[in-house]
Parts: sequence; C-alpha cells; structure tokens
Amino acid sequence: MQLAMFPTRVVDWRTGQVYSERTSTQAGAYSKGPSWVHETPFLPAGWEETNAIGAPTLKHSAMRQALSDQRNLTPQLFANIPWPIASYLWDCLERSRKRTLYMWKLFATAYPAEFRHISQYRSMKIEGPRLAMREYFELVKSDSLKWQLVLNLATSFARVPDLVGISSIRNLAALEVATPPHIGTPADDTETPVTALSDRIIRSWSELAQTSGAFAHLRVLKLCHQDLSDVVLRYLHTFPSLQVIVAYGCPGIRSMFRDGLEIDGWKSRPGQDKPPALYELYQTSLANMDGVPPALDPGGPILEFQIGRTHQESKRVPTKAKTLYLHRTKAGNRIPTENSALHLPMKRRREEVSASGQRQRRSGPKRAVMRERKTKDLGEVLGNFL
Repeated sequence: MQLAMFPTRVVDWRTGQVYSERTSTQAGAYSKGPSWVHETPFLPAGWEETNAIGAPTLKHSAMRQALSDQRNLTPQLFANIPWPIASYLWDCLERSRKRTLYMWKLFATAYPAEFRHISQYRSMKIEGPRLAMREYFELVKSDSLKWQLVLNLATSFARVPDLVGISSIRNLAALEVATPPHIGTPADDTETPVTALSDRIIRSWSELAQTSGAFAHLRVLKLCHQDLSDVVLRYLHTFPSLQVIVAYGCPGIRSMFRDGLEIDGWKSRPGQDKPPALYELYQTSLANMDGVPPALDPGGPILEFQIGRTHQESKRVPTKAKTLYLHRTKAGNRIPTENSALHLPMKRRREEVSASGQRQRRSGPKRAVMRERKTKDLGEVLGNFL
C-alpha cells in the first residue's frame, strides 16, 4: 500500500498536455489500521482469477471483488445480505486462508444467531506485541457483548495504567494476568522492573466494579506469580459474576488457606498441581452451574486472545510454585460490608432504661456517619497512579 500526496496540476508546454501528478511513498503496516498490524486485509495475488473450466462466474467475480480488501467491509453492509450468501463468503475466506480476526468479529456481529454454529471459538496469540496495550484492548472489546473475551495477558508488556484499564473491557469473561517468576536480582539498577499486579490495582478494580459496573461478566480469574496479600480476596468478592480464582505462585494468598477453609466468601478446593489453561478453566466453570449462572450466553462466540508470553514457569529453574483453587461460596454471593470483610462484627451501643420505661442512649460523642462514596470513573482512578 502507498500513501499519496495531494495531486499537482502540470502543464507540458512542449506538447500542450495538461495532467495531474501525484507523489506517493510506501506506507508501513500500521497505516492500514491497528487491525492489520499482524494480519493483512488483501486476498493473495492471483487467487482464483481463472479456473480450468473457463471464465469465472458472475457470483465468483463478485465474491473476489467483495473480499479483495477487508477494510471496506462493515457489519452494516451485511444488514440485507442473507445468511446463505454470507456463509459462502466465509467458506471462500477459508479457501484463501484469509479468515482474519476482523472478519470473525464482523460475522459474529452481523449474524449472531447463525455464525455461532460454524465458528463459535476463535483464538489469536500475539507473543511479540507491536501496539500499545490499550489498542489491543480496543481490538478485542465488544460493548454490545457480541462475543465473550478470554484474555491472557503477560505483564512484561503492560504498564500500571494498562492493568487498571482492563476494567474498560465490558465483554471480559475470563482473565489471566501472568508475571515472570523472580529468577534472580536484576543485572543492574538501570534495568526496567517488570510490572505486576498489586493490592492497590485490585482495590481500584473493586471500586470500578462497584461504581461503574466494571467486570460485570468476569467469571474466572487466573493469577500467576503475583505478589498479592489475602486482602485482595475481599476486593475480588465485589465482582458480581466472579466464581473461580486460581492463584499460581502467589504465596501471599495461598499461605492463608487449607483445603476446605473459607475466607471472605471464598473456599479452597483441591485441584491439579499445575493449573489448566484459562480457556479450559472457563469451560469447566460453565459446566459447573452450582454457583451463579453466567450472565453471558454460554453458547455465544468466544474470543481467546493472548498478549505476550504467559508461560507459567521458566524452563531454566525447577518449579516450587503452588496452585490454589478458590470457589465462591453460595452464602457469599452478596457483596460483604466493610465491617464483615474485616471480620469485625457491628456492635450495638448499650442502651439505658429510664424510670418511665423509655430507652435512652448513653451520653457521649455522636458516632460518625459514613458518607455516601462518590462514584469514580476510569479516568479518575488512573489519575491516582500518575
């Protein structure tokens, strides 16, 4: 693809010809848009231009023209196209090996009832990110919930605002946040430290969940090599749909639990020494309906997206990481109050009875009344980190 400058009018006085001249420069991959940094929107050169029988049919020619540049296609263009024709185009994309993520999202949006039966699941791995994290989030989010997102994220490529910004993904159904294990000290003081989750980030997520409806559909959370304390369980309990937490290599959380112990509405259960993949954990949670039913349609399209390498262990050192499986208790499906989360029961002030039989409170200073918490948006929360 080329980038063209504005045309210039040229007069050739020798021949008398008048024409327009345009200067073009070669464009980079990013000029096609974020959707096309890792994929290309164009059909392969010469693909099915001819066949052994003769000239291509009008239908085939129209198909090639429609799919020649996927950037021109939008869900609105398919509003009046019946599903049999759209299904034919999807088959042609398979033959040309051009079933891009862009087209998968387009078909999931334009044909929500039909498309799930032929391509419910889509997977894409970006082990070497070339975009800012927020741009990848924009690629996979669906505010209209046309597909569910299973997101695997390596914090090696993320900043603290990126981790807080995960809360803006409304269709997030399962999340893995993996940080490389601590193999040793940095080689020098100038080495950039790897970003990891913290209690403060989880608390910000909790505030956004309560005030802005963030993480409304998150059902499974997998944490790998995170330096978190057990206080995050209180924060995560405010996520209305969260049913399963898998903590791998998180000693600050695991040290508080034994199998069968319940803390802050979470109960530990036995499981595999090394946790399954996030998508498998999510499917298992859907099959196990003893908790809260999923808010999203279990039969809807699912996009599994990975950013960076999320290997749970380095092959260079023996593993000592342990896995903790936490499930939400049925009694803990309500959001706990601040006092119950701190395990401090609310004490009622002792009352006195007067001679007339009426109850009277003891004299003393008035108790402070907690003011209603101000609603926070994502921008305000991010400002606290900057």
